[in-house]
Amino acid sequence: MLPDDTKRMRSDADKARLYDRQLRLWQKDGQAALEGARVVVLGSSTLASESLKNLVLPGIGEFVVVDDAVVGAQDVATNFFVQAADAGQPRAERIVENLCELNPDVAGRAVVRAPAAVVAAEDPDADAALLAGASLVIACAQPAAVVQAASRRCWAAGVPLLAATSAGLLAEVRAAVREHTVVESHAAARPDLRLTAPFPALREYVDSVDLGALDSPALAHVPFVVLLIKALDAWAAAAAAEKRALTYAQKKEVAAAVRAMAPGPDEENFAEAAAAATTGCADYEIPGDVARILADPAADQPATPFWLLVAALRRYVASDYAAGTLPHSGSIPDMKADTHSYVTLQRIYKQKAEQDRAELAAHLRAVMHDAGLPADHVSAAAIDVFCKNAARLRVLRTAPLHADRPALDALAADGALAHYALFRAAERFHAAHGRYPGAPPAGAAAETGTETEAETETEAETVAGLDALVERDARALADAARALMADEWGVESPEVPDALAAEFARSGFLELHNISAVAGGIVAQEAIKLITHQYVPHDNTCIIDTANSKLVATRA
Repeated sequence: MLPDDTKRMRSDADKARLYDRQLRLWQKDGQAALEGARVVVLGSSTLASESLKNLVLPGIGEFVVVDDAVVGAQDVATNFFVQAADAGQPRAERIVENLCELNPDVAGRAVVRAPAAVVAAEDPDADAALLAGASLVIACAQPAAVVQAASRRCWAAGVPLLAATSAGLLAEVRAAVREHTVVESHAAARPDLRLTAPFPALREYVDSVDLGALDSPALAHVPFVVLLIKALDAWAAAAAAEKRALTYAQKKEVAAAVRAMAPGPDEENFAEAAAAATTGCADYEIPGDVARILADPAADQPATPFWLLVAALRRYVASDYAAGTLPHSGSIPDMKADTHSYVTLQRIYKQKAEQDRAELAAHLRAVMHDAGLPADHVSAAAIDVFCKNAARLRVLRTAPLHADRPALDALAADGALAHYALFRAAERFHAAHGRYPGAPPAGAAAETGTETEAETETEAETVAGLDALVERDARALADAARALMADEWGVESPEVPDALAAEFARSGFLELHNISAVAGGIVAQEAIKLITHQYVPHDNTCIIDTANSKLVATRA
């Protein structure tokens, strides 16, 4: 670790200026989580350096690089964080020193040991503390045995794991987390306007607006929420129908009623109201992701603040007060309206949100009382954020990497199943041969078909021998991938394009800087999601195929 006096302590004002753009994404809470995190990276290759660069710049608290490799010619050619003068020195130490120069707020240290030894806990006390005490572990360009051992250790400790590999023009990022809860998912959601069943304050406001008493300029600035509720009321009265379970044809009739109310054909607010009829006149429905969270057994005996809040939300939704609805977020979309009308409407929805928050807080107190917890076990700020995002909650549980249960349907649907199978087949090839497909055996010329005496080799013979090796390995890799898909995953008639297998073998699993930079950006993006508990990580595989301009990230 760097000495304490080398880590600069910035003021809040300094941080606001330095981290302005990212603070807009994940706010102060997300930044605080990032600054309090400790990330352990297994490996110090180009991919590891690029991944860490994108964590050091936004201000990760501390990072540890574990590797015993030394800087070689390939590193100098592809890794911006080493140079020719570093040849023969511990690569982990060199990249840590150079990465720390990017941001004095960040502490970094190198552990010059083989990742395989650390994940095997050869030094039980130190190794257990290293991995189990991490906020996140990232394995970069590590053999399958290391990734699987790290997966077992991280899974047992409840530490998220990212595993990434870069091979020429191809790369892969996999995530494994036993349970990851997200309140601030930033997911898109329909505006919650409660148009078919206005709450009392909204109903009172709508009734107070007399459209017949307004002149044309005033009508042109009535919020579309008011217009649509009034049109819906008029339609229901004329059709003697209930304002629920409306068909598409009935919603079109409501839209026509809105247009008939307009003083002219070009009024924007009436056009907004007519356009919103299709979605705004739909029955209220709790989003599917949230409904599944409410039904999750983890809320039966809640053990974390998130699940305590979910347990309270269950009671809230089932109460007469909520009648099957979630707490309102308090936000409404922008719309064509005069300032006074819009601010009035905005205040009504915010007051509704405050009332809903107080109601949920009461249920939460009851939940915590039943659990024997103090009333302040969950902070007021956490309750507020939870209520504002109740319609966007997410829970992610992936398969562990050591189980290797791929999301076959998702990968196949996006045309990435062959990529995934080839990565797995390449790992098995490495375990069997001590090298990756397309990479010449160290000190063994017989595999390549070249002369045994280096002095008598010609350049043409060397190239021809390497070409023959790549071609042979590509065929073996494709056959192994097809066998894996058919025999272990139960895929009928598995398809593995020969050209794709050839691309894997052609790479020799060497890292190109630009592809590793892309993959490192994705690694850092997923790492920040996992650390801040904001936005939704992928589940659990991301395939990057720049040779065919393809990027696939599987979702739950």
